[in-house]
Amino acid sequence: MTDFLARLEHLFTPIDGWGDWRAGARHAAVVFVLYRHGGRWMVPFVRRRADLRDHPGQVALPGGGVKAKESAWEAAQREVQEEIGVALGGLSPLGAGEPIYAAVSNFSVVPFVAYLADPVLPFVHDERELDGVLAIPLERLLDDSAWLESADPWRFRYLAHEESVVWGLTERIVAGLAPKLRQALAEDQTQGPPADPS
Repeated sequence: MTDFLARLEHLFTPIDGWGDWRAGARHAAVVFVLYRHGGRWMVPFVRRRADLRDHPGQVALPGGGVKAKESAWEAAQREVQEEIGVALGGLSPLGAGEPIYAAVSNFSVVPFVAYLADPVLPFVHDERELDGVLAIPLERLLDDSAWLESADPWRFRYLAHEESVVWGLTERIVAGLAPKLRQALAEDQTQGPPADPS
C-alpha cells in the first residue's frame, strides 16, 4: 500500500463507523474506486441508462441500493461487481465519507473509498443499467478550476468529461470526499514520489 493510500485510510472513517441512515430514507452505498493506470490515479464512473427510474442518464459512482440484512459495505461491493465487473474481495476498503441525502429520490447514500490493486481494463459494465464506464483522473476531479457552474437560475456545479457530465448527487459526493483526498495527496507530494502500489 502506498503512503497516499495509508493516509486516506487514516483520514476517512472506518467502513463500519460511518453513522446512521436518514430516518425514512431508502438506503444506498457507492464506491469511489481508486486505481493506477498510465502512472495516474483514476476513478471509474458509470453512465446510467436514460430509461432508468432513479437518476436516469446521469454519471454516477458505482453503487446502488442496500438489500435487507446487507451491510452498507457488502452492498457497495456487490454493486461494484454487478455494475463494472470487479470481483467480490477485489476492493481494499480505505474508509467511508459522510452520508448524503438525495431528496429527489429519497436515498440516504454512504460513500466508500476503496483501492483496486489489479483492475481488469476495460471494465465490463452491466448493460441492463448502464451505457458505459467513464474513467476520470483523480487530479481532474480535485481541480476546482475544472468544475464549472451552470448559467441557469438554478445554479449547480458540474464537470464535463468526454461528452459526459458529472453533476447533482455525484458532484455532492465527490465534493464531500475531496478535502481528505486533497490532504492525502498534498502530504504524499511533500514526502516525495509515491511508491509502487503493487
